[in-house]
Amino acid sequence: MVNAISRLQKVCAWGGNLLEHYDVALFGFLSPFLAPLIFPDKEPITALILTYAMIPLGKLARPLGALVFGVIGDRYGRAFALYLTLGGMGVVSLCIAASPTYAQVGVIAPMLFCVGRIFQNFLGAGTSTGNALLLLENSLEHRRDLVSSFYNCSTIAGIFFASLGVVTLCYFDICSWGWRLLYLVGALTALCGWMMRKQEVVLLQKTSLRSLLHPCWVHRKALLLVMLGMGFSSANYMMSLVLMNGFVPLVTVFSKEKMMSLNTWLLILDCCAMPFFGYLASRIGRKQVMVGSALGVALLAIPLCVCLEGASLSVVIAVRSCFVLLGVAFAAPCHAWSYGLVPAQHRYTILSLGSALGSQLFGSPAAAFSLWCFKTTLEVPSIALYWLGLAAATSFALAFSKVPKEEVFQLQKA
Repeated sequence: MVNAISRLQKVCAWGGNLLEHYDVALFGFLSPFLAPLIFPDKEPITALILTYAMIPLGKLARPLGALVFGVIGDRYGRAFALYLTLGGMGVVSLCIAASPTYAQVGVIAPMLFCVGRIFQNFLGAGTSTGNALLLLENSLEHRRDLVSSFYNCSTIAGIFFASLGVVTLCYFDICSWGWRLLYLVGALTALCGWMMRKQEVVLLQKTSLRSLLHPCWVHRKALLLVMLGMGFSSANYMMSLVLMNGFVPLVTVFSKEKMMSLNTWLLILDCCAMPFFGYLASRIGRKQVMVGSALGVALLAIPLCVCLEGASLSVVIAVRSCFVLLGVAFAAPCHAWSYGLVPAQHRYTILSLGSALGSQLFGSPAAAFSLWCFKTTLEVPSIALYWLGLAAATSFALAFSKVPKEEVFQLQKA
Protein backbone atom coordinates (compact mmCIF):
# COMPACT_ATOMS: atom_id res chain seq x y z
CA MET A 1 0.00 0.00 0.00
CA VAL A 2 1.31 3.40 -0.99
CA ASN A 3 1.07 6.18 1.58
CA ALA A 4 1.60 9.87 0.98
CA ILE A 5 4.63 11.48 2.56
CA SER A 6 5.23 15.18 3.02
CA ARG A 7 7.36 17.25 0.71
CA LEU A 8 9.77 17.89 3.59
CA GLN A 9 10.26 14.13 4.06
CA LYS A 10 11.09 13.76 0.38
CA VAL A 11 13.55 16.64 0.53
CA CYS A 12 15.16 15.12 3.63
CA ALA A 13 15.39 11.71 1.94
CA TRP A 14 17.11 13.10 -1.15
CA GLY A 15 19.27 15.53 0.83
CA GLY A 16 20.26 12.96 3.44
CA ASN A 17 21.41 10.54 0.76
CA LEU A 18 23.33 13.32 -1.00
CA LEU A 19 25.14 14.27 2.21
CA GLU A 20 25.95 10.68 3.14
CA HIS A 21 27.62 10.05 -0.20
CA TYR A 22 29.35 13.43 -0.15
CA ASP A 23 31.00 12.54 3.17
CA VAL A 24 31.94 9.01 2.13
CA ALA A 25 33.21 10.03 -1.34
CA LEU A 26 35.44 12.78 0.04
CA PHE A 27 37.99 10.38 1.47
CA GLY A 28 38.25 8.41 -1.78
CA PHE A 29 38.81 11.56 -3.85
CA LEU A 30 41.19 13.07 -1.32
CA SER A 31 43.23 9.86 -0.97
CA PRO A 32 45.92 10.79 -3.55
CA PHE A 33 46.38 14.12 -1.73
CA LEU A 34 46.07 12.79 1.83
CA ALA A 35 48.50 9.90 1.23
CA PRO A 36 51.67 12.04 1.58
CA LEU A 37 50.16 13.79 4.63
CA ILE A 38 49.25 10.55 6.43
CA PHE A 39 52.17 8.36 5.27
CA PRO A 40 55.03 10.77 4.40
CA ASP A 41 57.66 8.13 5.25
CA LYS A 42 56.45 5.75 2.51
CA GLU A 43 57.21 5.86 -1.21
CA PRO A 44 54.26 7.30 -3.24
CA ILE A 45 52.59 4.14 -4.56
CA THR A 46 52.84 2.38 -1.16
CA ALA A 47 51.41 5.43 0.60
CA LEU A 48 48.51 5.45 -1.88
CA ILE A 49 47.84 1.73 -1.39
CA LEU A 50 47.80 2.20 2.40
CA THR A 51 45.44 5.16 2.08
CA TYR A 52 43.11 3.25 -0.26
CA ALA A 53 43.23 0.36 2.22
CA MET A 54 41.58 2.63 4.79
CA ILE A 55 38.41 2.54 2.69
CA PRO A 56 37.58 -1.14 3.39
CA LEU A 57 39.12 -0.89 6.88
CA GLY A 58 36.79 1.96 7.77
CA LYS A 59 33.82 -0.04 6.52
CA LEU A 60 34.36 -2.85 9.04
CA ALA A 61 31.76 -1.19 11.26
CA ARG A 62 29.23 -0.85 8.42
CA PRO A 63 27.54 -4.26 8.87
CA LEU A 64 27.07 -3.59 12.61
CA GLY A 65 25.64 -0.15 11.88
CA ALA A 66 23.36 -1.64 9.23
CA LEU A 67 22.01 -4.21 11.68
CA VAL A 68 21.49 -1.67 14.46
CA PHE A 69 19.79 1.00 12.35
CA GLY A 70 18.00 -1.59 10.24
CA VAL A 71 16.29 -2.98 13.34
CA ILE A 72 15.53 0.56 14.57
CA GLY A 73 14.06 1.41 11.18
CA ASP A 74 11.87 -1.71 11.07
CA ARG A 75 10.67 -1.34 14.67
CA TYR A 76 10.38 2.41 15.19
CA GLY A 77 10.03 3.78 11.68
CA ARG A 78 12.32 4.84 8.84
CA ALA A 79 12.30 8.54 9.80
CA PHE A 80 13.54 7.92 13.36
CA ALA A 81 16.50 5.81 12.22
CA LEU A 82 17.43 8.42 9.63
CA TYR A 83 17.14 11.20 12.21
CA LEU A 84 19.76 9.44 14.35
CA THR A 85 22.16 8.67 11.51
CA LEU A 86 22.12 12.14 9.93
CA GLY A 87 22.93 13.92 13.18
CA GLY A 88 25.71 11.46 13.94
CA MET A 89 27.23 11.88 10.49
CA GLY A 90 27.41 15.64 11.02
CA VAL A 91 29.29 15.25 14.30
CA VAL A 92 31.76 12.72 12.86
CA SER A 93 32.50 14.91 9.82
CA LEU A 94 33.24 17.76 12.19
CA CYS A 95 35.73 15.57 14.06
CA ILE A 96 37.44 14.46 10.82
CA ALA A 97 37.80 18.11 9.79
CA ALA A 98 39.82 18.67 12.98
CA SER A 99 42.01 15.54 12.59
CA PRO A 100 45.81 16.15 12.77
CA THR A 101 48.29 14.94 10.13
CA TYR A 102 51.43 12.81 10.50
CA ALA A 103 53.60 15.92 10.81
CA GLN A 104 51.59 16.96 13.87
CA VAL A 105 51.09 13.72 15.83
CA GLY A 106 53.11 11.04 14.01
CA VAL A 107 51.69 7.52 13.67
CA ILE A 108 48.58 8.51 15.61
CA ALA A 109 47.36 10.41 12.52
CA PRO A 110 46.39 7.36 10.38
CA MET A 111 44.83 5.78 13.46
CA LEU A 112 42.59 8.82 13.97
CA PHE A 113 41.56 8.82 10.31
CA CYS A 114 40.66 5.14 10.61
CA VAL A 115 38.56 5.79 13.73
CA GLY A 116 36.76 8.60 11.95
CA ARG A 117 36.09 6.37 8.94
CA ILE A 118 34.78 3.62 11.23
CA PHE A 119 32.24 5.87 12.94
CA GLN A 120 31.31 7.49 9.64
CA ASN A 121 30.52 4.12 8.10
CA PHE A 122 28.74 2.85 11.21
CA LEU A 123 26.32 5.78 11.03
CA GLY A 124 26.10 5.87 7.25
CA ALA A 125 25.22 2.18 6.93
CA GLY A 126 21.50 2.72 7.36
CA THR A 127 21.24 6.12 5.71
CA SER A 128 21.29 5.24 2.03
CA THR A 129 18.98 2.22 2.35
CA GLY A 130 16.60 3.98 4.73
CA ASN A 131 16.15 7.00 2.49
CA ALA A 132 15.60 4.76 -0.54
CA LEU A 133 12.95 2.74 1.31
CA LEU A 134 11.19 5.89 2.46
CA LEU A 135 10.73 6.89 -1.19
CA LEU A 136 10.15 3.45 -2.72
CA GLU A 137 7.55 2.39 -0.14
CA ASN A 138 5.58 5.50 -1.03
CA SER A 139 5.80 4.99 -4.80
CA LEU A 140 3.69 2.96 -7.23
CA GLU A 141 5.24 -0.28 -8.52
CA HIS A 142 5.49 0.86 -12.14
CA ARG A 143 7.36 4.01 -11.06
CA ARG A 144 9.91 2.36 -8.76
CA ASP A 145 12.63 1.90 -11.38
CA LEU A 146 12.49 5.61 -12.18
CA VAL A 147 12.33 6.52 -8.48
CA SER A 148 15.36 4.29 -7.91
CA SER A 149 17.28 5.94 -10.76
CA PHE A 150 16.43 9.48 -9.65
CA TYR A 151 17.31 8.57 -6.08
CA ASN A 152 20.68 7.41 -7.39
CA CYS A 153 21.00 10.82 -9.00
CA SER A 154 21.15 12.27 -5.47
CA THR A 155 23.90 9.75 -4.77
CA ILE A 156 25.82 11.00 -7.79
CA ALA A 157 25.09 14.61 -6.82
CA GLY A 158 26.74 14.03 -3.44
CA ILE A 159 29.76 12.43 -5.11
CA PHE A 160 29.82 15.26 -7.68
CA PHE A 161 29.96 17.97 -5.01
CA ALA A 162 32.75 16.08 -3.26
CA SER A 163 34.68 15.83 -6.53
CA LEU A 164 34.00 19.48 -7.37
CA GLY A 165 35.26 20.49 -3.94
CA VAL A 166 38.53 18.63 -4.45
CA VAL A 167 38.94 20.13 -7.94
CA THR A 168 38.44 23.60 -6.44
CA LEU A 169 41.16 22.92 -3.87
CA CYS A 170 43.47 21.77 -6.67
CA TYR A 171 42.76 24.93 -8.66
CA PHE A 172 43.79 27.14 -5.74
CA ASP A 173 46.57 24.71 -4.74
CA ILE A 174 45.39 24.43 -1.14
CA CYS A 175 44.79 20.65 -0.87
CA SER A 176 47.36 20.32 1.92
CA TRP A 177 45.02 22.08 4.36
CA GLY A 178 41.85 22.89 2.40
CA TRP A 179 40.53 19.31 2.73
CA ARG A 180 39.40 20.30 6.23
CA LEU A 181 37.04 22.90 4.74
CA LEU A 182 35.28 20.24 2.67
CA TYR A 183 34.58 18.10 5.73
CA LEU A 184 33.46 21.18 7.64
CA VAL A 185 30.94 22.06 4.90
CA GLY A 186 29.57 18.50 5.04
CA ALA A 187 29.29 18.63 8.83
CA LEU A 188 27.41 21.92 8.94
CA THR A 189 25.04 20.90 6.13
CA ALA A 190 24.29 17.56 7.79
CA LEU A 191 23.51 19.22 11.11
CA CYS A 192 21.13 21.63 9.35
CA GLY A 193 19.40 18.64 7.72
CA TRP A 194 19.21 16.94 11.10
CA MET A 195 17.27 19.92 12.49
CA MET A 196 14.85 19.74 9.54
CA ARG A 197 14.34 16.00 9.92
CA LYS A 198 13.54 16.39 13.63
CA GLN A 199 10.15 17.78 12.65
CA GLU A 200 9.29 14.61 10.73
CA VAL A 201 10.10 11.99 13.40
CA VAL A 202 7.11 9.94 14.50
CA LEU A 203 7.78 6.75 16.45
CA LEU A 204 5.90 3.70 15.26
CA GLN A 205 4.54 1.05 17.60
CA LYS A 206 7.01 -1.74 18.20
CA THR A 207 6.69 -4.81 16.00
CA SER A 208 7.45 -8.30 17.22
CA LEU A 209 11.06 -9.38 16.81
CA ARG A 210 12.12 -12.83 17.98
CA SER A 211 15.83 -12.09 17.58
CA LEU A 212 18.14 -9.84 15.66
CA LEU A 213 19.49 -12.59 13.43
CA HIS A 214 16.25 -14.49 12.79
CA PRO A 215 15.15 -12.32 9.81
CA CYS A 216 18.63 -12.75 8.32
CA TRP A 217 18.25 -16.54 8.39
CA VAL A 218 14.70 -16.53 7.05
CA HIS A 219 15.69 -14.29 4.14
CA ARG A 220 19.25 -15.60 3.73
CA LYS A 221 18.98 -16.05 -0.05
CA ALA A 222 17.76 -12.50 -0.49
CA LEU A 223 20.52 -11.27 1.85
CA LEU A 224 23.20 -13.00 -0.24
CA LEU A 225 21.77 -11.58 -3.47
CA VAL A 226 21.70 -8.06 -2.03
CA MET A 227 25.28 -8.48 -0.81
CA LEU A 228 26.48 -9.49 -4.24
CA GLY A 229 24.45 -6.89 -6.15
CA MET A 230 25.31 -3.95 -3.91
CA GLY A 231 28.92 -5.14 -3.63
CA PHE A 232 29.31 -5.16 -7.40
CA SER A 233 27.68 -1.73 -7.66
CA SER A 234 30.13 -0.45 -5.05
CA ALA A 235 33.06 -2.01 -6.94
CA ASN A 236 31.94 -0.27 -10.14
CA TYR A 237 32.11 3.05 -8.34
CA MET A 238 35.50 2.28 -6.80
CA MET A 239 37.01 1.27 -10.12
CA SER A 240 35.71 4.09 -12.31
CA LEU A 241 35.58 7.04 -9.92
CA VAL A 242 38.18 6.33 -7.22
CA LEU A 243 40.95 4.05 -8.49
CA MET A 244 41.33 5.79 -11.85
CA ASN A 245 42.17 9.13 -10.18
CA GLY A 246 45.32 7.64 -8.67
CA PHE A 247 46.09 4.93 -11.25
CA VAL A 248 45.93 6.83 -14.55
CA PRO A 249 48.73 9.25 -13.49
CA LEU A 250 50.95 6.20 -12.94
CA VAL A 251 50.62 4.97 -16.54
CA THR A 252 50.12 8.24 -18.46
CA VAL A 253 51.49 11.77 -18.42
CA PHE A 254 48.35 13.21 -16.82
CA SER A 255 48.37 14.55 -13.26
CA LYS A 256 46.14 13.76 -10.30
CA GLU A 257 44.64 17.22 -10.63
CA LYS A 258 43.74 16.54 -14.27
CA MET A 259 42.08 13.25 -13.36
CA MET A 260 40.06 14.89 -10.58
CA SER A 261 38.85 17.53 -13.02
CA LEU A 262 37.83 14.80 -15.47
CA ASN A 263 36.21 12.93 -12.61
CA THR A 264 33.85 15.83 -11.98
CA TRP A 265 32.69 15.89 -15.61
CA LEU A 266 32.21 12.12 -15.58
CA LEU A 267 29.89 12.49 -12.60
CA ILE A 268 27.70 14.82 -14.68
CA LEU A 269 27.55 12.09 -17.34
CA ASP A 270 26.71 9.60 -14.59
CA CYS A 271 23.84 11.73 -13.29
CA CYS A 272 22.41 12.40 -16.76
CA ALA A 273 22.54 8.72 -17.78
CA MET A 274 20.92 7.44 -14.58
CA PRO A 275 17.26 8.29 -15.47
CA PHE A 276 17.73 6.81 -18.95
CA PHE A 277 18.74 3.43 -17.57
CA GLY A 278 15.96 3.66 -14.97
CA TYR A 279 13.45 4.17 -17.78
CA LEU A 280 15.04 1.36 -19.78
CA ALA A 281 14.71 -0.98 -16.79
CA SER A 282 11.02 -0.11 -16.45
CA ARG A 283 10.50 -1.02 -20.12
CA ILE A 284 12.55 -4.20 -20.59
CA GLY A 285 13.02 -5.37 -16.99
CA ARG A 286 15.41 -4.38 -14.22
CA LYS A 287 17.08 -7.78 -14.04
CA GLN A 288 17.81 -7.76 -17.78
CA VAL A 289 19.50 -4.35 -17.56
CA MET A 290 21.55 -5.33 -14.51
CA VAL A 291 22.68 -8.67 -15.96
CA GLY A 292 23.59 -6.95 -19.23
CA SER A 293 25.71 -4.43 -17.35
CA ALA A 294 27.56 -7.12 -15.38
CA LEU A 295 28.23 -9.13 -18.55
CA GLY A 296 29.48 -5.96 -20.22
CA VAL A 297 32.03 -5.47 -17.44
CA ALA A 298 33.10 -9.12 -17.64
CA LEU A 299 33.71 -8.83 -21.39
CA LEU A 300 35.16 -5.32 -21.62
CA ALA A 301 37.12 -4.74 -18.39
CA ILE A 302 40.48 -6.08 -19.59
CA PRO A 303 40.33 -4.64 -23.17
CA LEU A 304 39.44 -1.19 -21.80
CA CYS A 305 42.21 -1.28 -19.19
CA VAL A 306 44.78 -2.26 -21.84
CA CYS A 307 43.93 0.98 -23.66
CA LEU A 308 44.98 3.10 -20.66
CA GLU A 309 48.76 2.54 -20.80
CA GLY A 310 50.33 5.65 -22.30
CA ALA A 311 46.90 6.75 -23.52
CA SER A 312 45.98 10.18 -24.86
CA LEU A 313 43.45 12.30 -23.03
CA SER A 314 40.68 11.38 -25.49
CA VAL A 315 41.30 7.66 -24.92
CA VAL A 316 41.32 8.11 -21.14
CA ILE A 317 38.01 9.99 -21.37
CA ALA A 318 36.50 7.29 -23.59
CA VAL A 319 37.63 4.43 -21.34
CA ARG A 320 36.47 6.08 -18.13
CA SER A 321 33.15 7.02 -19.76
CA CYS A 322 32.60 3.35 -20.64
CA PHE A 323 33.37 2.38 -17.04
CA VAL A 324 30.88 4.95 -15.76
CA LEU A 325 28.07 3.95 -18.14
CA LEU A 326 28.46 0.26 -17.30
CA GLY A 327 28.24 1.12 -13.62
CA VAL A 328 25.22 3.40 -14.11
CA ALA A 329 23.31 0.73 -16.01
CA PHE A 330 23.67 -1.61 -13.04
CA ALA A 331 23.03 0.98 -10.33
CA ALA A 332 19.95 2.70 -11.79
CA PRO A 333 17.37 -0.03 -10.97
CA CYS A 334 19.39 -1.56 -8.12
CA HIS A 335 17.31 -0.18 -5.24
CA ALA A 336 14.04 -1.13 -6.93
CA TRP A 337 15.40 -4.64 -7.59
CA SER A 338 16.50 -5.19 -3.98
CA TYR A 339 13.21 -3.72 -2.70
CA GLY A 340 11.30 -6.62 -4.27
CA LEU A 341 13.36 -9.31 -2.55
CA VAL A 342 12.19 -8.81 1.04
CA PRO A 343 8.79 -8.20 2.71
CA ALA A 344 8.19 -4.86 4.41
CA GLN A 345 8.54 -5.97 8.06
CA HIS A 346 12.19 -6.97 7.59
CA ARG A 347 13.10 -4.88 4.56
CA TYR A 348 15.19 -2.19 6.28
CA THR A 349 17.23 -4.75 8.23
CA ILE A 350 17.98 -7.10 5.32
CA LEU A 351 18.65 -4.46 2.70
CA SER A 352 20.85 -2.24 4.88
CA LEU A 353 22.81 -5.24 6.21
CA GLY A 354 23.16 -6.79 2.75
CA SER A 355 24.31 -3.49 1.29
CA ALA A 356 26.81 -2.96 4.11
CA LEU A 357 28.25 -6.48 3.91
CA GLY A 358 28.39 -6.38 0.13
CA SER A 359 30.15 -3.04 -0.08
CA GLN A 360 32.53 -4.14 2.70
CA LEU A 361 33.40 -7.58 1.36
CA PHE A 362 33.22 -7.02 -2.41
CA GLY A 363 33.19 -3.30 -3.17
CA SER A 364 35.53 -1.37 -0.89
CA PRO A 365 38.64 -3.61 -1.38
CA ALA A 366 38.48 -3.11 -5.17
CA ALA A 367 40.78 -0.07 -5.42
CA ALA A 368 43.46 -1.26 -2.99
CA PHE A 369 43.50 -4.86 -4.29
CA SER A 370 43.54 -3.81 -7.96
CA LEU A 371 46.42 -1.37 -7.35
CA TRP A 372 48.29 -4.11 -5.45
CA CYS A 373 47.87 -6.43 -8.46
CA PHE A 374 49.40 -3.76 -10.68
CA LYS A 375 52.32 -3.17 -8.31
CA THR A 376 52.96 -6.92 -8.12
CA THR A 377 52.75 -7.68 -11.85
CA LEU A 378 53.48 -4.26 -13.42
CA GLU A 379 50.89 -5.25 -16.03
CA VAL A 380 48.09 -2.74 -16.65
CA PRO A 381 45.41 -5.41 -17.42
CA SER A 382 45.93 -6.91 -13.95
CA ILE A 383 43.92 -4.08 -12.36
CA ALA A 384 40.79 -5.50 -14.02
CA LEU A 385 41.08 -9.09 -12.76
CA TYR A 386 39.17 -8.60 -9.53
CA TRP A 387 36.46 -6.52 -11.20
CA LEU A 388 36.04 -9.07 -14.00
CA GLY A 389 35.64 -11.98 -11.58
CA LEU A 390 33.08 -10.12 -9.48
CA ALA A 391 31.14 -9.14 -12.61
CA ALA A 392 31.00 -12.76 -13.81
CA ALA A 393 29.78 -14.00 -10.42
CA THR A 394 27.15 -11.24 -10.19
CA SER A 395 25.74 -11.80 -13.68
CA PHE A 396 25.45 -15.54 -13.02
CA ALA A 397 23.74 -15.08 -9.64
CA LEU A 398 21.25 -12.50 -10.91
CA ALA A 399 20.43 -14.41 -14.08
CA PHE A 400 19.36 -17.51 -12.15
CA SER A 401 17.80 -15.83 -9.11
CA LYS A 402 14.07 -15.78 -8.39
CA VAL A 403 11.95 -14.00 -5.79
CA PRO A 404 10.26 -16.63 -3.53
CA LYS A 405 6.52 -16.80 -4.19
CA GLU A 406 5.53 -16.38 -0.57
CA GLU A 407 7.54 -13.14 -0.39
CA VAL A 408 5.80 -11.83 -3.49
CA PHE A 409 2.49 -12.57 -1.79
CA GLN A 410 3.59 -10.66 1.31
CA LEU A 411 4.69 -7.73 -0.85
CA GLN A 412 1.26 -7.57 -2.47
CA LYS A 413 -0.41 -7.49 0.94
CA ALA A 414 1.95 -4.81 2.32
